[in-house]
Amino acid sequence: MRIQIIAHNTKYSEYSPYRWDRMPGLLEKNRHTIDHVLKKDWKDFYSRYKSFKPDVVISAGMIGFFPTLLKKLGLIRAPIIHDWVDDYQDIMPKKYNKILVSFLEKFIIKNTDIVTTQSMYRVEKARRWGKEIKFFPQGVNDNFENRKPVKLKGAFKILYSGTISYNKRVDRLIKAVEGLECELYIIGERDREFKERVGSNVHMLGKVRNNNLPRYLKASDVLVLTMDADSTLKMYEYLKAGKVILGIKGKLNFVLTHNKNAYLTNNLREGIITLMNNRKLMKRLSSGARRFKVRTWQEVGKMYSDYITKEVNGKRER
Repeated sequence: MRIQIIAHNTKYSEYSPYRWDRMPGLLEKNRHTIDHVLKKDWKDFYSRYKSFKPDVVISAGMIGFFPTLLKKLGLIRAPIIHDWVDDYQDIMPKKYNKILVSFLEKFIIKNTDIVTTQSMYRVEKARRWGKEIKFFPQGVNDNFENRKPVKLKGAFKILYSGTISYNKRVDRLIKAVEGLECELYIIGERDREFKERVGSNVHMLGKVRNNNLPRYLKASDVLVLTMDADSTLKMYEYLKAGKVILGIKGKLNFVLTHNKNAYLTNNLREGIITLMNNRKLMKRLSSGARRFKVRTWQEVGKMYSDYITKEVNGKRER
């Protein structure tokens, strides 16, 4: 199948941790021909559409409004699939009008032919809008199992991986460990606005190559999800590592179960103290995480390829 992809990507790499950096390559491996329109080439999307003549257009992110609008105007005839990758209102900077973002999001979801997502919360949200959409999980690298843990100091080791910013609530995690007998390891790039001071038990490790991240996850006792989001890639990486997951109550409850495969709370400090004092609970939670089915990116790519092929062919027959 000929697939044109338009997303917010700035690169195209199977080694990236981001879904639509690597998904085009996975679709190519499933024998599709891809035209991947990167962010810098958005202005050329329609001319490339006309010359490429795709069987289907896939969008991801807010740019999905553009092909959806063109389809409504009759300028695009190919079916459009939108991969609903984020809760757009929540991730947009404050300078953007929330009412406008909400309108654009709803327009995309209600008017796109086929919608997929990595979030069970968004599956339920779309259902309330009268739209049935398809869930696909995030994946992990196929060599995850083979990565050996690094050595981290401390009797009780906590780790966070991701962007270091106020938006990601990393400041709350840093405050949560103040005065506790634990070591907090933070992996990721610091946002320019993030000026939080850290105590002696907080270790900023900087960026770690995605291929090496499993080694740090496996060396930790507790892995922390600071955001109210159920589609983050690191949630699946944490589960695959088989360690205790500490997360925020809310959207995570659509995927994880409190006291079964994660400890979900509104108070990170309370959660850390509870886990430090209850090894039996820690053992139960890590066991629950190991039982959670996590797929490789290759498996996710095959699932996605099979699904869109079936759906697009079905629309042709109708």
